[in-house]
Amino acid sequence: MSVRALIVDDSPVVRRVIRYHVAIYGVRGIDEAENALQALSLFRENKPNLTTLDLMMPESKGVGSRELFDAIKKEAPDTAILIVSAIPYEKVRETFVSDGALDYIVKPFNQISFDRARRKLGRIFPEFSFARNR
Repeated sequence: MSVRALIVDDSPVVRRVIRYHVAIYGVRGIDEAENALQALSLFRENKPNLTTLDLMMPESKGVGSRELFDAIKKEAPDTAILIVSAIPYEKVRETFVSDGALDYIVKPFNQISFDRARRKLGRIFPEFSFARNR
């Protein structure tokens, strides 16, 4: 199975960094959204099986990060959601992980912090864990 990803973050710089981290593991179908409303449209159109989600984005027409997270879990519960957020609070992390997020990475992150998530992604997408050696 080919991994398709959707990167959701209002910062173009952060989207570029996340794109780099998923691309080095072989993900080639990568879409980007700068807000949750745009992401919801791209999600429904392209059906990614991996979504990275920033929690600190302005809402657009009443759709924020939480609403996007809930919609993805409802419409495609098998989609891996990786939270990438500047919110460092353990309670927020625990809430999203218990609600079905695969992992929670606090910004700024580096290769080491992303590797923990990569190992989890590798259990879901075997091609993801070995792609770095290509």
